Amino acid sequence: MINDTDNLEAFEAKETVNKLPVSWLILFWGLILWGIYYFVSYTPSISGWSQEKAYEESIRK
Repeated sequence: MINDTDNLEAFEAKETVNKLPVSWLILFWGLILWGIYYFVSYTPSISGWSQEKAYEESIRK
């Protein structure tokens, strides 16, 4: 007896027909953009920001 799961190509074709909701795509790309921003903003060799500098600036105020 042959069922749908025996034919892997047909099974994959049925599963890939569904599209992701637009909100999931917006969230996905938004998280990628946020990650790039965060990496650039808080990497000391790129932005020059460091916790020590931030602490010293807060003490001077």
